Amino acid sequence: MVFDAAAFEASQQREGVTLAYSDPADALAAPMRTRIIDTFFAAYVRERADFHPGAPSQVRVVIDPGYDGIAFVGEGKGAATITINPAWLAKHPDDVDLVTHEAMHIVQGYPEYANERVPGWLVEGIADYARDRYGRENAAAGWALPTTVKDGQNFDTGYRVTGAFLAWSEAQHPGLVKSLDGALRDGRYTPALWEARTGMALPALWAAYVKTR
Repeated sequence: MVFDAAAFEASQQREGVTLAYSDPADALAAPMRTRIIDTFFAAYVRERADFHPGAPSQVRVVIDPGYDGIAFVGEGKGAATITINPAWLAKHPDDVDLVTHEAMHIVQGYPEYANERVPGWLVEGIADYARDRYGRENAAAGWALPTTVKDGQNFDTGYRVTGAFLAWSEAQHPGLVKSLDGALRDGRYTPALWEARTGMALPALWAAYVKTR
């Protein structure tokens, strides 16, 4: 690893993936920087291998105090860049697996987003499914997929709710999540894919899942 002490830039390569880390405001201390980098590689290398080996091999992590959200992956030229709000990590220092969630968005690399062909609830559900599967410090952060279903929740609630449903469905029908992911990337996704893969229409599969909770 090579650091530019003035700009706090770092570049590291592991297993065919290069990460460029940028923290020009020196917003995060070195130990947190190391955790972020290690978490990224631990997750992204496996996510990429398991779901999309053609995903970008060069990724950026940018620490931006001017961003007031938590973290996001951009679009277009920013589709391989994870931007993180350091204030969030200051308040939640164990939530480093937010990087695992965002890294999965880079792996997904869907050409469309938030429409019938690529529904946002499924995009975020797969990313939280990946966080649960590949994360290293979820327990320390108090982060987990839910084990119960609350009133008003549905398969399209998104994030952890959908992630838990995907984890259960994957256990019943191995390979389902990879099939969904590939179809979303290739523009082949329709709700009928659930029935083709599981033998049950999506609402019926959700109902079966709810009975187990």
